[in-house]
Amino acid sequence: MDFHRLNVFITAAQYMSFTKAAKHLHIAQSAVSHDIAELEKELGAKLFTRTRTGIVFTPAGEIFFAEACKMIVLSQGVKRKIEKIVAGEDGDLRFGFVAEQMVEPLMPFLKLYHEKHPRINLQFNSDTSIAVSRRILNGDFDFGLGRNESFSQHEGTEWRHLYYDPFCLGVPETHRLAAEKAITMDMIADETIILMSSESNPGFFELVRRLYFARDMTPLLNTTSNDRMATIMMARMGMGLVLLTKQFFKGYDFDNLVLIPLAEKDAFHQIGVAWRKQAASGIAEQFLRELWDYLQENPIDI
Repeated sequence: MDFHRLNVFITAAQYMSFTKAAKHLHIAQSAVSHDIAELEKELGAKLFTRTRTGIVFTPAGEIFFAEACKMIVLSQGVKRKIEKIVAGEDGDLRFGFVAEQMVEPLMPFLKLYHEKHPRINLQFNSDTSIAVSRRILNGDFDFGLGRNESFSQHEGTEWRHLYYDPFCLGVPETHRLAAEKAITMDMIADETIILMSSESNPGFFELVRRLYFARDMTPLLNTTSNDRMATIMMARMGMGLVLLTKQFFKGYDFDNLVLIPLAEKDAFHQIGVAWRKQAASGIAEQFLRELWDYLQENPIDI
């Protein structure tokens, strides 16, 4: 339905005069008559009855006037909301991530952003790295947090570095390596390393394989678990050494488990933020600008 004609109708109804409506709208009276006639044709009902002193509603016109006012108010509200979304003042931002530990280093910025933009609704959802990548392309998520490899297979996705997360080993406190300040790959050549299965965490599994193969080493892996906390539990029982990143160990104090850095230059996760090319909303673009400005002054150090 043409909102211009709705506006002409509402103005005519308010003045109960085509002549006064035309003067108010700065158009010819014939244009008012034409728009009303076209509206009546579309609705299949007369809206006004002419009298000697002006016009009066028909029963259909009286009902339509109330509904037309609602439509105009609704359209104006939608227009204002769209303008705020384009300007980055209102709307939703949806984030996908594999584990909450990936989000933790961004919490100071996210808190500041929420305080500055309380009308922007921040939504967070966990999923597998493959699913997060797919849901960004589908428009389900505005942003995804993870390694570049999780998103680089899709040409429609942008990715930018946020921080490095070094690998660490969880070692039982009675183990021969428990007193070490750092551990090299040579030191664990004969050790069983506990990881999540390749099906559960394919990206991390492949990174660990590369660490070994780059040094012509054959890994001894226990990959029977599909959960990070379960791999830590297995290490605490003495079933091997658990390999995770420093960020995943943060916030936990496990009995009889010592956290030791893996001292290899290529032993790290590079975590970044991904988003869909050519599809960033005004809010998403604003979020990225503020994030880059924040990181200039406050780089993340895990």
